[in-house]
Amino acid sequence: MVLRLWAFLTLLIAVPQAGSSQNYRFSRLSISDGLLSNNVYAVLQDATGYLWLGSEGGLQRYDGSRFRTLLKDRVDQILPAGPDRVWIRSGKRLGLFNTKTFSFKEIAYEGYREVYNPTKIWLRTDASSAAFLILTGRSCQYFNEQLGKFSSKYNPFTLPDSLKLTDVVDDPARQRYWIIAQNGFGYWSKITRQFYTAANNIQNDPLLAADKTYGLAGCKLHIDKKGRYRIQQVQQTHAVFYSFSTAERRLTRTIPGLTAAENNSYSEIYGFKTLNDSTVAVYGLNYLRIQEGAFFRNLKAAPGDLNGIHFNAVSDVMQDKEGTRWMATDNGLYYTTGTQYPNTHITFSNEKQRTAISSLVEGAANTLWIGTWGSGLYTLKSGSNDPQPVRLFPVNDPDHFMKLIWALCEDKNGHLWIGCHEGRLARYHPQNRQAEWFRPRVFQNSAVRQVIKDAKGVLWIGLQDGRVFTYTPAPGPVSDASFRLQGRFEGAISKMVFIGGQQLWIAVNGKGIYVMDTGNGTLLRSMDLSYAQTSAIANIKDIVKVNDTLCLIAGERLGTVHPQTFKVSFDIPYGNGSTGTVFTLQPDGTRYCWLGASNGIFRLDLQTKELTRFSQQDGLITVHNNSYVPERSTVLRNGTFAFGGNQHLVLFNPGSYRHSIPPAPVTITGFQLNDRYLPQDSLEQLTSISIPYAQGVFSIEFASIHFAQRERLTYEYKLEGLDKGWTVLTTPTAVKYNFLPHGTYRFMVRVKNNFGQYAPGTTSLNLYIAPPFWKTPWFYLLVLACTAALLFYLHRLRVQKLLQVEKVRSRLARDLHDDMGSTLSTIHILSNMALQQSSFDEMRNKEYMSTISSSTSQMMEAMDDIVWSINPVNDPVAKIAARMKETAGAILEPQQIDYSFTIAPPVSELHLPMELRREVFLLFKEALNNIVKYARCTQVAVTLSRKGAGLELCIRDNGVGFQHPEPGTALRGNGLKNMQKRAAYMKGKLSILSRPGAGTSIILWVPIA
Repeated sequence: MVLRLWAFLTLLIAVPQAGSSQNYRFSRLSISDGLLSNNVYAVLQDATGYLWLGSEGGLQRYDGSRFRTLLKDRVDQILPAGPDRVWIRSGKRLGLFNTKTFSFKEIAYEGYREVYNPTKIWLRTDASSAAFLILTGRSCQYFNEQLGKFSSKYNPFTLPDSLKLTDVVDDPARQRYWIIAQNGFGYWSKITRQFYTAANNIQNDPLLAADKTYGLAGCKLHIDKKGRYRIQQVQQTHAVFYSFSTAERRLTRTIPGLTAAENNSYSEIYGFKTLNDSTVAVYGLNYLRIQEGAFFRNLKAAPGDLNGIHFNAVSDVMQDKEGTRWMATDNGLYYTTGTQYPNTHITFSNEKQRTAISSLVEGAANTLWIGTWGSGLYTLKSGSNDPQPVRLFPVNDPDHFMKLIWALCEDKNGHLWIGCHEGRLARYHPQNRQAEWFRPRVFQNSAVRQVIKDAKGVLWIGLQDGRVFTYTPAPGPVSDASFRLQGRFEGAISKMVFIGGQQLWIAVNGKGIYVMDTGNGTLLRSMDLSYAQTSAIANIKDIVKVNDTLCLIAGERLGTVHPQTFKVSFDIPYGNGSTGTVFTLQPDGTRYCWLGASNGIFRLDLQTKELTRFSQQDGLITVHNNSYVPERSTVLRNGTFAFGGNQHLVLFNPGSYRHSIPPAPVTITGFQLNDRYLPQDSLEQLTSISIPYAQGVFSIEFASIHFAQRERLTYEYKLEGLDKGWTVLTTPTAVKYNFLPHGTYRFMVRVKNNFGQYAPGTTSLNLYIAPPFWKTPWFYLLVLACTAALLFYLHRLRVQKLLQVEKVRSRLARDLHDDMGSTLSTIHILSNMALQQSSFDEMRNKEYMSTISSSTSQMMEAMDDIVWSINPVNDPVAKIAARMKETAGAILEPQQIDYSFTIAPPVSELHLPMELRREVFLLFKEALNNIVKYARCTQVAVTLSRKGAGLELCIRDNGVGFQHPEPGTALRGNGLKNMQKRAAYMKGKLSILSRPGAGTSIILWVPIA
């Protein structure tokens, strides 16, 4: 008996290896999320809240929703450099990057142009935020802000040239700089301005004294916010860690948790860092430890842990303002809330056999019974700091089917009943750790899917084949007669729940929900497919009663049933499929009900009907694959919830998630105008962004830089001047607008969390879209001016035409008066004189009549000239030339003078205005009359041609000619004067070329349009 007990205890001790507990839940960002490279070297949070990431691919800014690339050169380090600036080191290059203008200014240092290993260059800042550079094994150089460069001349200390520096650590509490070199260790006193080592330890410093014993040259030294020193010294085969306390003034070699890497693998420490919560992180190659009190916890996950952190090297660690810890690794950027949520996560191993959690029941003495499909029964002692599941071999050993557990139930005697596959049933006695196994023949090898107890302690057992039995627990053996058949349903029993005393609700796969009265065994209601009118009723996974008027049912969709009227509804706001299939429900006694679903763990607000999903950043499981679906749940007596699925179990207090801080105000993270980003400083400084009308395509990016709540934030935005109400977004995607009408707009955006808490204030951005040029005031003024000018021009044109008509009328009146009036007067006088003569004076009468006839002929000729000059049909030059020929024939032929006309072809197609045509013709006629009177010629040649922008008329004769007057001498005769006047009237030029005996040439040039 003693040997059996010893063997049993030995097995119990060995069993915890089947499962492991881990409170840290990590999430990962990688290339698929927008990182330039999975090899991340640096992470920093600026004052605005943005994360700045340096990787092998370049520099990026992360706002919790999107990555924005600013530099595409490798970035090894990012350090703060005051407002709106950060230090960037990229190999040998380093400089200042402006986080508002996104400009990079390279900074020079001593030895920059020398060939030097870039991994030996380290940028540091001391306690006063002064930047300095360590060229490992060579020198230290501080930065001079005024001169804008690094130099050892600006160092606040003076050191021996023989020291091969590896690091400088500022110790403001003790007013000294610790100097670490490959060949030495010491400190520079800010008070005495002296350098001290173990060789001249005149101040009796215990750390320098320890250097003689341990040899601290080349070590890594870190001083935390509490003044504790931690030292890592590399030995030939492994790293040794020391701690030093100024109070105790001694060096301690053991630091709990700071050991070499696991499995004796090679490790290398890159550095120590004090986080915002004063904890210390130690990181490097194959190494990551986080301080928890006096202990350092190893965070590197075991292979296969999908919620852990996996890496070969950690290059940087940072904690943001919300407490989230970020790890820059060669496998992406990891983040975790750490121990912010005191939850327990247990992962079961599937290496040897499947371990899917199928049932959870709390027993006596804070014991959680865990039934699994494949590994049998486990027990978990809750309440400890690091609980471990224990596999119970007494229950699991009999045969393979006993390891395939469907249901667990503790009876009124404290015995645990275990329903298994193939009709197996077991009873476990926790007090004496004994188990009994049964295989009732009445079960006919049908799997025991459900075991529950009623208020009287009677067990109700639901089978795979749809039968329901009852069993009343009693001491002694269990026989087939102990099981009484209560009902038969055509389908596997998936869930049985007592609702309202004697009502037993039975969920049957493929059918629906049946309600039985346990008092008389009658069927009260069949909520099947025909009753509910939806297939969602066919595969119910869980049923819970919330209150007297509401029951929740879980399945393909989340539904409700009224427990009195049995009205079924799946048409509810929170049943939109965002949860996936719902497997288990757990009310927390307040306004919330927690859901285990195929897409993770959710919380339903029964009042607002809002769903909230929880993930690793909340310290809860996130679904990675079908091995992590929370399918079973239970609530412990202390209020702790247990949600389990295949391989995974999480214990948490729902009260930890009832309070939330409001999210951070929304920040406008980017503004793209025609796919070109505006500088960040412009967005913050400008009261309004002016957008040209032709560049009317723009998009606005925004986010609440609140990483801990980023998956549970809802954004609302609208564009005043365009939108009537708010548009809701669950993710802060960029809002794009295309060619809006011109005018003034205001973009407004706000954010709220799942509690309905809005961030303080609403973020707004004023926009002004300039109107097109045809809608600007200056364009209206231009159109008005052009219209006025056009009207004025038309008015002038009308006046000119009226004046021209008046001029024509005046000329006609003048011509009629001059040419006809005098002629008619002559005729009138001659006619009177002829009438007064004696009828016998025939000669006198004939003379009068001849004069009258001549005057009449002249009057008709003048009338003909007037009518010809005003007729528009005669505008073509060809008509003018014909008239000229006719006139020349009438004038020259009676005088026996030969004449010729030459007209250039282009001239015939020209049209001359009436006035110009008349003046040209009259000048031609005047010239012919002068030729007849004075030239005594025998030939006349007339030529019409185009010369430049005018018409040239040339009249040549072979007459006697005349002596042309000298310039400035007045012309003799009215004919030449009239011709000059007519040429001047036409704005033309008249040239008269003549000399005695050589004939005369008259050349007229007049401009034409």
